[in-house]
Amino acid sequence: MNEPEDTDRLLKMSKSTLDQAVDGLDTATLRDLRRVRREALLASKPAASGKRPAWLLPVGGLATAATVAVLTVSLWLTSPENDSAVQLPPLEDLALLGDAESLDFYEDLDFYLWLDDEKEAG
Repeated sequence: MNEPEDTDRLLKMSKSTLDQAVDGLDTATLRDLRRVRREALLASKPAASGKRPAWLLPVGGLATAATVAVLTVSLWLTSPENDSAVQLPPLEDLALLGDAESLDFYEDLDFYLWLDDEKEAG
């Protein structure tokens, strides 16, 4: 048997047993149970009617302020500063990249890098 069927069977047996126990109660006990139930419902009614506890407003305000503070600090710490990677390249560099003659420079780039290394070494 699977779990939902076991649960349903257990609930039906529990309800049946409780119903039989209630049927065997005398009128004085039933009257006391009804009175206690009514008192419990009346005691819980102000909370259910929309009246909020007094401590809820300050705690909610504090939670909101803490959330705003955390978001502000996290955005402030992750904001990009004046990094060279963020800035656009100068227009002269763009002109060099667009020029067909400058492509010869990139074909001989290994030679120029070797020449620079030799210059620094010697």
